[in-house]
Amino acid sequence: MGTMSSLPRGLPPVLSGAGPEPVDMAKADLLAQDAPAISLEIAADMALELYGVSGEIRPLSAERDANFHIRLDTGEEALLRITNAVEDRAVTDMQTAVLMHLAAVDPSLPVQRIHASLAGRSSEIMNGPDGQTHVVRLMTFLRGTVLSSATPGPGLHIELGTLQARLNRALRGFFHPAAGHYLQWDIKQAHRLRPMLDAVADTDLRHRLTRLLDRFDAEIAPRLPHLRAQVVHNDFNPHNLLVDAPQATCLTGIIDFGDMVHTPIACDLAVACSYQIAEGADPMCRIAEMVAAFNAMLPLEDEELELLPDLIRLRHATTLSIGAWRAQRYPGNAEYILRNGAASLRGLNALEQLGNEAAIKALHAAVRAPLSE
Repeated sequence: MGTMSSLPRGLPPVLSGAGPEPVDMAKADLLAQDAPAISLEIAADMALELYGVSGEIRPLSAERDANFHIRLDTGEEALLRITNAVEDRAVTDMQTAVLMHLAAVDPSLPVQRIHASLAGRSSEIMNGPDGQTHVVRLMTFLRGTVLSSATPGPGLHIELGTLQARLNRALRGFFHPAAGHYLQWDIKQAHRLRPMLDAVADTDLRHRLTRLLDRFDAEIAPRLPHLRAQVVHNDFNPHNLLVDAPQATCLTGIIDFGDMVHTPIACDLAVACSYQIAEGADPMCRIAEMVAAFNAMLPLEDEELELLPDLIRLRHATTLSIGAWRAQRYPGNAEYILRNGAASLRGLNALEQLGNEAAIKALHAAVRAPLSE
């Protein structure tokens, strides 16, 4: 195969757009679907036919899509993403449109850029080997160490809060018709976790999660419509954040907008905080830094702060419930599916031991104190 000397150009920004019509199964539960079975040979053919690029290609692990890293002879790198056929095409279009939006409103944000196809489009449609149709996109590949494999240095949690607030500010002007789609990872959908609890083998944990969902139904869900809401990343976790080195001193990238949804800002912040609960006597120390930095750029309202500990616990409940449910159905992929389970259980235990009142007090103190350099 021939190799182009450079990647295709980027695309002009858009705020939103109508994507192709969804496939018949678009409303099916995406969590229950395997990633597309796309071989290296097929992926390489797609890259050449649709984008005119070829080079060294290798698969990347992913939960729902088929992703491939391509290194051209020029040394340039790209990500070829082949979307799950079951994903609603409008949702896929939203994910493409948001990257183009961010390129316009905050060009220095460390997110991927969309490359145009040979036909000048932001995405293409191709048939897979099973006869299903898939959306295909070529994006820039962001270099860096995944934060989940790195050790955070001093000040990194402040940078985390600042970057997340900056991303939220950049997304304030973005809207897309698909933003209200149903996504089980959205904390405001926690009531839908109940059928999954049967897969939680630990009886005590299952009862704890049930009580947490009871609290959600009675006390949390009625308050969510009163909170500020917008389109958010919704998965600001260490697996989706890149840093400069294994001993991390700064953030270099935000990846994977696949869980993007319209939901309260506090839910988005809770997702990020849920992965940063510290071990030891002060489990809120890292979260306090993050929240203080977030608040300095995007001031939080009192009700958002007061709900945050509950929302963090609900994120843990979501991770534990969905993880158990999916691992039961896909035992061959259980290690990947359950990769966050132990940390979620530790976080849930720490917050329950600390108690809501103490957690809320720590958050209020954090936003009142001067932000450390």
